Amino acid sequence: MFHCERCGIRFSTGALSGGTSCPRCKARDGVSVQLTWEPLLAARTAAALAEARPRAARVTVAHGS
Repeated sequence: MFHCERCGIRFSTGALSGGTSCPRCKARDGVSVQLTWEPLLAARTAAALAEARPRAARVTVAHGS
């Protein structure tokens, strides 16, 4: 994930269309601000998304006599 220290927005790698400057600051204020790469944030985001996915129900199978 990329983070803009000026406006606080975060972008995934796929959401950016090439450059490494903040598109929000450029469009809104006309300034070019370099984005900061946050690999730990990307890992936490991926873990949170995986946790939020529905899990398969557990099925208990009893062996009868």
